[in-house]
Amino acid sequence: MMKAEFLVCGADFGGPALGAWPTSKAGRLVPHKGGGGGTDAAVIEQQRQQRAKEAIDAVNEIFDNANRDALYQSQRDAVYSLNAKEVERQAREAERANRFALARNGLLGGSVDIDSNSELNRRTNEGLSKAGGIADAAMSDLQTADENTRSNLVSMATAGTDATTAGQLAASGLRQNMDAARSNASVATVGSLFNDIANAYLYQNLGKYVQGISSSKVPYATNQTTSKIAPQNEYGGSAY
Repeated sequence: MMKAEFLVCGADFGGPALGAWPTSKAGRLVPHKGGGGGTDAAVIEQQRQQRAKEAIDAVNEIFDNANRDALYQSQRDAVYSLNAKEVERQAREAERANRFALARNGLLGGSVDIDSNSELNRRTNEGLSKAGGIADAAMSDLQTADENTRSNLVSMATAGTDATTAGQLAASGLRQNMDAARSNASVATVGSLFNDIANAYLYQNLGKYVQGISSSKVPYATNQTTSKIAPQNEYGGSAY
């Protein structure tokens, strides 16, 4: 009689009667799995991984469909054009300054004329090569910025960022990288390619030239080897 009352009491408290619990062959009670119906940890991890995959896929979709290769090449072309134009501008000014300096010293058409123009051409080609290197670096910088942005967003997706937010951040990151690249490409960075070359080259070579010929055959040669050429007639670069 007491046993029956105990079973009823157990039912009143909402738990199963002892007879309802599974037992082993030896008659011992077998604990119920799941902690009273809680979600299994493996299921939670599976859901987390699925959310991360969806977010990563959203990031990759934005990047893969952005046609960035064309933008990289466009960035390179823009930077090269800007710096090449600066090289050509400096070359024109240097050539004009060199011509005036030669004329003032009566050396147009002579060996100093030939040598100095060869030096101008050499420095111009070096400048164009430098412009190409700057353009390559600008393209590489943009690519690296994009790769870093993608990597950071993948890490955020793995940590729990949802797919919608990840996609929005990817699009925003690409825009910011391109804006920064265009800003950095707005000013030529080849530097001064021909500075002081007229003075340096002419003073070094004019004296040697004058010493080898009669001063009567070199108009205006007297005292010209030590005279100062006006700053506006200088052209850049270093002497041989």
